[in-house]
This record gives sequence, structure tokens and C-alpha cells, in this order.
Amino acid sequence: MSPRLRPRPGTAAARAAVALVVTAAMLALAGCVSIPTSGPIRTGDVVSTEQPGVPLQLPSDPVVDAEPAELVRGFLLAGAAGLADEFVVARKFLTARASDEWDPRAHVTVYPQRSSGPQVEPQEDGTVVVTVPVEATVDEAGRYAEAAPGALDTELVFELARDTSGQWRISALPDGVLMDAGNFEVSYRAVPVYFASQDRTHLVPDLRWFATAKTPTLAASALLWGPSPWLRDAVVSGAPEGARLSTETVTVSEDGVARVDLAEIPTLPEQVDRNLLHAQLTETLRRIPVTGVEVTVGGLPWRETSVPVLQRDVAPTSGPYMLVGDTLSVLRDGVVEPLEDVADLTGLDPRHPAIGPDESIRVVLSGTGRLLLLPPGGGAPQQLLTGATLVPPSVDRHGWVWTGERASDGTLLAVDAAGDVAPVDAPWLEGRTVRSLRVSRDGARIAVVSAGTAATDVEITVTSVVRDEDGRPTLASPEPLAVGGAIQDALEVAWVDEVTLAVLGTSAELGVPTTHVVPVGGPTVALTLLEGRGIAAGRGRQAIYVVDEAGTLLARQGNQWKNVADGVRDPVFPG
Repeated sequence: MSPRLRPRPGTAAARAAVALVVTAAMLALAGCVSIPTSGPIRTGDVVSTEQPGVPLQLPSDPVVDAEPAELVRGFLLAGAAGLADEFVVARKFLTARASDEWDPRAHVTVYPQRSSGPQVEPQEDGTVVVTVPVEATVDEAGRYAEAAPGALDTELVFELARDTSGQWRISALPDGVLMDAGNFEVSYRAVPVYFASQDRTHLVPDLRWFATAKTPTLAASALLWGPSPWLRDAVVSGAPEGARLSTETVTVSEDGVARVDLAEIPTLPEQVDRNLLHAQLTETLRRIPVTGVEVTVGGLPWRETSVPVLQRDVAPTSGPYMLVGDTLSVLRDGVVEPLEDVADLTGLDPRHPAIGPDESIRVVLSGTGRLLLLPPGGGAPQQLLTGATLVPPSVDRHGWVWTGERASDGTLLAVDAAGDVAPVDAPWLEGRTVRSLRVSRDGARIAVVSAGTAATDVEITVTSVVRDEDGRPTLASPEPLAVGGAIQDALEVAWVDEVTLAVLGTSAELGVPTTHVVPVGGPTVALTLLEGRGIAAGRGRQAIYVVDEAGTLLARQGNQWKNVADGVRDPVFPG
């Protein structure tokens, strides 16, 4: 008998299809430190997600002669604690066939810790319905998707039958596991799985969430399986097709060395790919952390000749830059100084400057429709592009300036310093208004804030950028990754680090535009309330700057904001 999911009227089809199991209100673990992700959104600074493993509560066997609703409640408790015993006890609540068919690792549904939790209700037809609010879902590959504000509850249907001894057992149920946010925080950890940019010079992370007890094994397996679909065409991997672990476990020695044994494959990859894979594994597992990695194939050493050192999470070396009146300026040693080698911008109505990562390219919007290059040495501004109303620009590490029409026809525009324009198809933006875009410092991804016609239709998306051998952008992923689901309205975006965005916007708990930290695959956190009109970020949460409505530039200092300068607008870091 197949399991059934019964969404409430109006529930999105995609959410209804997330067939998850389990649930439950495991008791809070006394003395455990957890990352601040509980609830749809929280206020305060983010701390590291590198948590040590935490002992899990052991599940309890089924109660003799339990009625259907009581049995399901017990199953939910056992399922939520199932990581502690590989779901052995949870399967005791199921018939033999249901146990064989149930995949508890297919998904995790996370519900708010502050909610009333799952509601268990027996039905007249003999089924038991579990109703639960959804904060986020995590798929079998560890990809985290945050639920949108006001998302409707999900209903899970459990079918039951009596066994040969007359005890009720669950005979059909949806796959997956459901747990509250507090349990998720101590049971799972965020790990960047690293691939390489197309030119093999930069590491590009694909953020995943893995069970703490099996993090090295799950992270290595995810790397071998390859990047997420939205990122796949913009990165490369040294893992050969079909590569997999030879055993179910990556062992870590007492001195912290992870030993990764690959199953034998028909043809070993080229040496350059073997070296790249070793670099990927080393960087991925180092986040767990381990001190080193040894790779073998079928127990035999995998020889590396020269493991490449790829750049990771490159930090800007200057900034933020900003406009003071009609003058392009920069913050140096706490003082805002005008740039001396930039032409006078008086009369050009300068707006939204952008600086290349190596600071060799500087551009600015003139009014709303002209993009100007500001040559070094104070040369006269040169027109690169014109349009009706252009999006504030961003400059990637290959020297391409990204912009596009705010009223999008489904195309973004990249232009180089010589005026060569590269249209990049972005079909998901057609008919939408593009408010902000920013290219990641590895050059492989671009974050976009866009709005539809409805007031509630605001999206924060991250898409990959495919390039030719010369670094010219040719394609964006047609199916971008949606992030920041807890944010209701968004104005501007900036990269904080390789896996994190800073988004100026509003959320359910904060009705004015303030700064939110948004992982590219993780829970949103709102920083201390500050109403902002512009945002810029270096590397790290203490390098976030905001301009308020009065033109005051403020910077993070601990958990507060401090005034840095007055009379500025449009702050930006290189990139």
C-alpha cells in the first residue's frame, strides 16, 4: 500500500510533495551549545557552525497495546532520535514491508522550535494524520531550503495495520525524517563541499548539511557525486564519473588524518584531475575539521604529484568605496578620502560605483541609464553602455562589468573595459524588476534580488555563470537557487564570504529594511536592528557596512553598529 500525503488546501504542490516522516519533540539536550537558527528567523550575530558531535537521546520501543495515535507519537519520537541507533528502534513501529520501503534519510523536514510541534489526529478511516509547520527542508544530498514566510502546515498521512500478535504497526508512511530546529542544530552541521572554477584557479563551495555523526563520510560522498544541478555547469571536479567510496565510512585517525578509499574504477583519471580531487577532498574535509587526507583506490595508494593550491574565499584588499557628493571616495584607516586618480564627476549625476577585485576597473552609473568607465590616472570617463534604467553594476575577477535593465526581458548584460557586450540569458528574470546583483569573488556565481508584480513576489536567487576559455560569460544556470526564504522584501545584496550573503530587507519580525545574513543554503539570521538604505560587505560579518537614510555610514562593531562617516551614499567593496 502506498503512503499518502494530504496537503491542506492552498499548499504549494512542491511543498506537498516533500514527503517526510518523522518528527518530534525530542527533549532539549542539557548543556549543549547550538547555532542560532531556531525559528524562521532570529536576531543577533551568527556563530560558527563547526560544532562537535553531540550525544543524541536514545529512542524507546513501542508501548504494548498502544492505540494508533499513541503509536504514531512514539514513532515520531523514535524517528527524531533515529540518528543515535541508525533508526533501529524506529523501524520497530513499522510492519516488515513498511520497514523495508521506508527511507529515513530521504529528507529532513525542520519545524520551528517555538511552535506547538506536530499535531497527531486519528481519522475515521483508520489513518493517523500528522500536521506540522515547516521551517525548512533538507534533501538527501544535504541541500537546505528555507520555507517562505507564512508557509502552510504540511499534513502527513500514516496507515496502520495489526500484526500477528494484535499490535498496531504503521503499514505505510512517507519517507524522510522530521525534527524540530533545536534538534536539527545539534544533529546536523553545515559543510562547504568544494569544486573548482572552470579555470581551476578558485575553489567554489556548494553548501550542504550532514549528520554530525557521519560528516566525513557524507561530505566525501557528496563531493564524489558532484555539484548541485544549479552549479554543475560552472565548476569542474577531479572526481571521475561513477566514483564512489569503497566502504560506508571515511575513517579519521587519532592524529586527524582522514582516509578516503575509493572503489576501483575502470580507468583512473589523468594526473591533473587526481591532484585536483585531492585538493577538493582536503579543503572539504578540513572544514570538519581534519588535519590531512590520504586517498587510496581499492586499498592501493593514489599517487599525487603536485596538489594545486586554489584560492578560496578571497578577501577585498580595500574599501568600502562610496560617493561623497560627486566624488568617488574610499575608507582608509577609518577616514573617508577622495580618490585622486579619478576624473571629476561633477554634472554626471554619479550613482552606484563598482570596483574590480584587483581595483584596475572602476565604473559608475551616470543617472539611471549610462554606465561609465573611470580610467586610471584621472582620464575622462568613457561610456561603456546605455539603457533605460540600468541595475547597479558589479565587476567580476575576469574584468567583466555586470548590469542589465531593471525591467528585465530575461537577459543580464556583461561588458568589458573595451566596450564588448556579452548578453547572458537569465530567463527566470523575464518580466521581473531586478533590484540588485552581485558577482561572487570566485566569479562562478551571481546573486540577484528581483521583484514581480505582486508585493509579496520578491526573490533572492543565486545562479552559476558559465564562461568560455577566455573568461567571457556565456550562460547562466536556467534554474537558480532560491535563498533567504524568510525575508519578505529585499532591496540590496552583497557577498559576505564564499557561502554567505548580506541582504538589506524586511522580514516577519523586522518590518524595516535591516541587514540579514543569508547562507547560500541555510537559515536566515537578522543582525541587530538598523534601518538601512545601502549595504556593502568585505569578508566576514564584522566587515558589513550600512548607509542609513541620513547618509551615515555605519560599521559592525561586536553586536552593535558604530558611526564611521556622514554624507555618503552607495557604499561598495571591490567585486
